[in-house]
Amino acid sequence: MSATGYPPPLDHLHICAGRSALSETSYDALSREELIHALSRRDAEEAGALRLHYKGQSLPWRIVRMVKPRRQKIEGKLCVGSEADQACNLIVEGENLQAMVSLYKYRGQADLIIADPPYNTGKDFRYNDRWDTDPNDPDLGPLVSADDGSKHSKWLRFIVPRLWAMKEMLRPSGVLAMCIDQRELYRLGMVLDEVFGEQNRLAIINWQKTTPKNDVSHVSVTTEYVLVYAKNKDAARTQRSAKSTARFQNLDNDPLGEWKQGDLTAPERRKASDYAIQNPFTGEFFGPGNRHWASRRTQMKSWLQEWDADYEDYDLGDDRGLALAIKGWARASEEKRAQLLAKSRARAQTRLDQGAWPTLYWGLDGLQKPVKKMHKELVKAGVVPTTFWVEEDETPTEIGAVSWLSSLSGRSRDGVEELNALVGRDHGFETVKPLKLIKKLIQIWCPPTGIVLDPFAGSGTTAHAVLELNTEAGANRRFILVEQGRPERGDPYARTLTYKRVERAISGERVDKAGVVSRTATPLTGGFRYSKLMLAVDADAVLALEREEMLDLLLTSHWDQSERSASHLRRLPAGQHAHLFAVSARGEGFFLVWSGPSKASVFDRATFKAIVEEAKKEGLSAPYHVYARTSIYPGPNIEFYQIPDRILDKLGFNDTTQPYSSAAEHAG
Repeated sequence: MSATGYPPPLDHLHICAGRSALSETSYDALSREELIHALSRRDAEEAGALRLHYKGQSLPWRIVRMVKPRRQKIEGKLCVGSEADQACNLIVEGENLQAMVSLYKYRGQADLIIADPPYNTGKDFRYNDRWDTDPNDPDLGPLVSADDGSKHSKWLRFIVPRLWAMKEMLRPSGVLAMCIDQRELYRLGMVLDEVFGEQNRLAIINWQKTTPKNDVSHVSVTTEYVLVYAKNKDAARTQRSAKSTARFQNLDNDPLGEWKQGDLTAPERRKASDYAIQNPFTGEFFGPGNRHWASRRTQMKSWLQEWDADYEDYDLGDDRGLALAIKGWARASEEKRAQLLAKSRARAQTRLDQGAWPTLYWGLDGLQKPVKKMHKELVKAGVVPTTFWVEEDETPTEIGAVSWLSSLSGRSRDGVEELNALVGRDHGFETVKPLKLIKKLIQIWCPPTGIVLDPFAGSGTTAHAVLELNTEAGANRRFILVEQGRPERGDPYARTLTYKRVERAISGERVDKAGVVSRTATPLTGGFRYSKLMLAVDADAVLALEREEMLDLLLTSHWDQSERSASHLRRLPAGQHAHLFAVSARGEGFFLVWSGPSKASVFDRATFKAIVEEAKKEGLSAPYHVYARTSIYPGPNIEFYQIPDRILDKLGFNDTTQPYSSAAEHAG
């Protein structure tokens, strides 16, 4: 009840077909971007499309255009890995709409966006009404309670501008995977249809997050959803080839249908996954060679035991990890081993004769090396093996409506336990997306060299999933995480949780039940740069920066049109050179003529000579990329970037065709 004694006002959400108020817009006053979208909406309305209208609704691109780009401060103590590894991945501490606007380098470059927004549960979503007119307002606003009569319209006013920004961050072939539960499922689906187009919907996935409970009054809610949309379905789709389809057969009358032989291993040796497994038919031990088992040890043991044999750890004395052997093998005499093997062989043969063999099988006769069954229908449904991307012609980019059981996607409890092992049990998260679910989404919709953006990073599961897949399958995907945390509680967990989880995934450190941290897991390959969003930038703000602040701005904002999606500039150790500060992915040098706001910043003949000498010392060849306030020397092989104009250009101030913002809006 409200203070007046009456119930709080309810959301006024309604669905319309036909012309909206937009049809009365004065098109002369619209920018090119606004005009295109307005005409697209009119076309949709004339075709009979349904539209969701709600209290306080604004045009999303107008909200996004008002967001002021911000500079980033690199937090050196929170960066992990070599400079080359840091340049590949990024964790940004800050508000996600501001971050997406500020990450102008990556506009139109993300292959996959995984978004897990607040679910409007009454416990985790805050909204500031001033964001409707000024999205730069730093106040997060009050918590939107479960009995707030306007909770749905507030959530929509929050999410729709972010959906618009996410779409702009995607490549033409990019895909958005949006996590949600039943509270906002229908409304989210309608606005995604509007922003992306119903024709670009690829999948509606419901995954089993938990098991049913018996203490509920009505239906036990055990599933959540992932809504998957392409920016352009035709560009995103990859059809299966006839050659690929022809390899599938059903030799064992498997009820799951046709399957083909797959590999149980992944590239590179990894200590934790380097051990032998025993064939229950022959007693022979098989290892992964110079590779490693791609599945966890617990999964491998489970598959082995489906051949009606128990397994135990056994020291084979082969300088690998403990083997998985038939139970009793370790302490048995030769005579006893022969008896164990005869019993195991008989049971395994019976299982082979039954058909519908386990996932791990030993060839058609049981006498071969271990291999893996890969089912066509499960591949289509997104149930893909770790090495799925080895064969690009099998990419199931259009799944439709599908359900994933917990055995295929993991459960929320699995996600919490994974996080507990990395950071301890006092993280405060009750639900965490399991690694298995996020890895599956990445495997299906992000190519091996693609970029994954997560604007609601939370505990950092997406980064962990990218790093695991890269290590397991030899891929080179990159991640960009954005997380603000809970500053209203004094808890910027971007650095206390998100950072810590990803750092420990890389280092191999884990926390045991006693709270002791030690390196017990296999380290993952990779690293990341950590930056924090600072104040909004304009020309005056750029010119007021000290040298270190200017370096951070250049390192986080520079891009080249020919390789916009390339990794960030790789910073060179501080103090080595007066001007040379970074090297690009192509091996070209970047130089800064700047000692502070009160010092001259002039590129002249003497500076040119100094730059050439610095380049020679590092073995760099022309062209030389130079940032300075003014230039009075037209030296050869120089790419000159004037401060502040070219910096603002790299931040998107002068993008006249599809602006996030305009210079006029930020002149003050």
